[in-house]
Amino acid sequence: MLDCSAIFRGKRPDEGKLVSYGFVPAEHGYTRDFPILEGQFTARVAVTADGAADYRVYDAETGEEYFLARVPEATGPFVGEVHAACEAVLTDVADSCFYAEHYQNEQTRRILSAIGEIYGAAPEFLWKAYPDFAVFRVRGKTAWFALVGKVEKRKFGLTEEGMAEFINLKAEPETVKELLASHRAHPAYHMNKRCWYSTFLDDSLSDEELFSRIDASFAAVGS
Repeated sequence: MLDCSAIFRGKRPDEGKLVSYGFVPAEHGYTRDFPILEGQFTARVAVTADGAADYRVYDAETGEEYFLARVPEATGPFVGEVHAACEAVLTDVADSCFYAEHYQNEQTRRILSAIGEIYGAAPEFLWKAYPDFAVFRVRGKTAWFALVGKVEKRKFGLTEEGMAEFINLKAEPETVKELLASHRAHPAYHMNKRCWYSTFLDDSLSDEELFSRIDASFAAVGS
């Protein structure tokens, strides 16, 4: 059985591209049938409304499901051919109908949208080694006023597992000290820790407070 989650990890479906690609509306999203192995079988790919993707394989002549395609322990040359054909189909769907989604947290998405609307700043992804790191510049300047990224929580000295989505913002050194002392911020990840700090985008702070901090950072860089 193929691991669909690995093929579609970090991606979201584009409904317009799904339709253009030949997917049709279904009860819980979209589906499309793909002939595989010279038409001997049909791979039915389903994409749900929330962006999850899955597949089933059917005998083209009888319409019966070929269950071995989804049995993890199934081995053998023919099953391997079916898996390879399905993987090719799923990979093409992921490349053609999905787009990369760098961030999962709802607050991260709200903040990114607000930065674009309020400051007219688009995210710039500058580093291949850090594809989830985006910088935002004051218009007409090279300096950043914010950096949004995603790293393992242990990078911040935490013991809990998982990823942290965060924003780096600029402030006066005394303000940075106060925020760190009150545990309302973390030392800036990969930036000057004297005048920059990191804040998690996990709704531990309200959007209003974050907007206030972003305003201050924008003013500090813009001046």
